[in-house]
Amino acid sequence: MARPSLNDIALKLGISKMTVSRALRGGKHVEAALRERIVQTAEQMGYRPDPEIAKLMTHMRRARTVASPRTLAFVWAERSSQEIEHSSWSQQLVLGAQRQAGKLGFQLEEFHLAARGMTARRLSDILEARGIPGFILSPLVSRSRGHVSMAWEKFSSVVIGLGYARPQLHRVHHHHYLGMMTALRMLKKQGYKRIGFYCGSTINERMFRAWSASFLAHHPLTQPGALLALRKSLSRNDFLEWLRAAKPDVVIDGGHLVKDWLGPLPPSRRPDYVSLGWRADMPEVPGIDQQADVLGAAAVDLLVTQYQQNERGIPESPRIVMTEGVWRGSSNRG
Repeated sequence: MARPSLNDIALKLGISKMTVSRALRGGKHVEAALRERIVQTAEQMGYRPDPEIAKLMTHMRRARTVASPRTLAFVWAERSSQEIEHSSWSQQLVLGAQRQAGKLGFQLEEFHLAARGMTARRLSDILEARGIPGFILSPLVSRSRGHVSMAWEKFSSVVIGLGYARPQLHRVHHHHYLGMMTALRMLKKQGYKRIGFYCGSTINERMFRAWSASFLAHHPLTQPGALLALRKSLSRNDFLEWLRAAKPDVVIDGGHLVKDWLGPLPPSRRPDYVSLGWRADMPEVPGIDQQADVLGAAAVDLLVTQYQQNERGIPESPRIVMTEGVWRGSSNRG
């Protein structure tokens, strides 16, 4: 038996095929009552969209977009332009997003919530007035900024990172648990046993404690508790006290904070050092390259998919997409 077509549904309801198509794609120009009738009729008739036709329509929409690129937004939630200029990770993130947007026939424009006089509501008005249908929200660093009052119902949106509390939206983030596991395995292969981890507790909690959980689960020692240091407040004195007590052979750092604190120590007291946030401008420090450009590209993919499927607002079933990092360099024993 042939599958029901859009035309079959249109004939049964006595309406145009275009109206049926718009209703099933969630078009805004079909009255709610009629849309409901169309959806119910399609379900009763067993209608299923043809994936090849859907693929063709997506290609046609992209072709039209290439001729006249549609703008999407990259919203920096907290960082200023100056801070982004001094962060290779941030630059890599937005560059990866911009490249992927270009490949898909879109252009990506940056906006800053931290700009003077800017609020989430005002930014929502600006995006709507300019016809920008969706945006990517950058990682939220401080817990006090755990909520952003954008007009979510008007846009497609993707949040980078796990620190965003509400509402629950589609997210893209680096696989932090796997990153720590990879670092531990690489260090173990190089003969390290007393592997320490010194990090701020806030960033660890933002990622649902993925770093600390992975550290405890995959550490070469059965009881590595003393080698785990999560602090609300990080300081050089606290770090040096922990260093004297824990005596790690190598220190894993969430970023590059403790590198300068280790520098003045004599070689006999200075453990080796790796980072969970490897940076291209500091290649001498081995660690996990989170590949922020891959992360940015994945966020664009997820955003464009929503746009093409006419999905707006807070999703009923938010998706989480994780990207992997790679190990770069070697420790002093490598």
